[in-house]
Amino acid sequence: MDNNTGSTDLIVKDNRLIVSKYHLTLAQIKFISFMSSQIKKDDKDFHIYSFRINDILDVLGMQRVHYKRLRISLRELMTKYIVLEDSEYDIKETTFLSFFHIDKKHDLINMRFDKSLKPFLLQLNKKFTKLSLNKILRFNSQYTIRMYEIIESKSTIYDAYKNISLLKFEYEIDGFKEMMVGDYNYKSEQIEIPKSYRVYNNFKRKVLDICYNELKEKGDYYFEYETIKTGRKVTALRFTIHKNGEKIKKDFKEKKRQFLLKGEEKQLVAEQIKRMMARQGDKIRDKFKYEQKMMQLYFRGELKYDKDLQEVKDELDKRALAEMFNHKGNG
Repeated sequence: MDNNTGSTDLIVKDNRLIVSKYHLTLAQIKFISFMSSQIKKDDKDFHIYSFRINDILDVLGMQRVHYKRLRISLRELMTKYIVLEDSEYDIKETTFLSFFHIDKKHDLINMRFDKSLKPFLLQLNKKFTKLSLNKILRFNSQYTIRMYEIIESKSTIYDAYKNISLLKFEYEIDGFKEMMVGDYNYKSEQIEIPKSYRVYNNFKRKVLDICYNELKEKGDYYFEYETIKTGRKVTALRFTIHKNGEKIKKDFKEKKRQFLLKGEEKQLVAEQIKRMMARQGDKIRDKFKYEQKMMQLYFRGELKYDKDLQEVKDELDKRALAEMFNHKGNG
């Protein structure tokens, strides 16, 4: 079955896939994220997804001259191992793609996820995390994307149980390195950490610092961490998740700018919130949070207006409705 629908912003992943061990390039991890966004909530099987080559290159931020590199990346996605489980009694490995077809005549790429990933991407009803494709595409490091997914999975659990201890977690350093930078070695049949990352300071500079700085700048959540040592050797990392207050304020201002209608309705909403804040006076401890809450009510259509302002709003709604029908009639 072909699927030519545009992507949504939503990606839903089983938490086991988020913490699995695999190594992808930045382009590959963005490509897999883009494919994942094509999955619909009611899908019971993977479809063959079809995309225009230029659209894929645009998503990945690649020029047309990099077409050959795209082909190599797709081929690697059919052979890159994902280690889902590696214990004494259970070994579970798979790959991302089972098929791709480059149709040069029609300038299309067709592909399908490997069917073994169905329990991790389809029909999920527990222990899953919702991710944003748009946020993933803004990150400049594959390591930041992996850390973003881990943090989102942890914060999702926190949101469900409101237990502050859930915002803290630890990883043994070797296991964390395997998850972030390890790659499967076909000769040794195990995940191996590249030499350049085995020294902790190199790993800190090339991975941890990059993730920290980019999430602090672009993420809704970021992390602080401390090292746990045995003797002089770093043996584990203890992470703490923090809400990115500065970014939330910045996003809120941008949201207001983008979504508030221009002209009269914008003035109407501002006047109503101004009146409500004046009536509350000193009862409002945090004016920004209060305004944010009122704006959320507005976006949901639940903001209550004073009688005189409600009359103005009703008139604006009637005018907007008439303009919409006139526009359709002229179309």
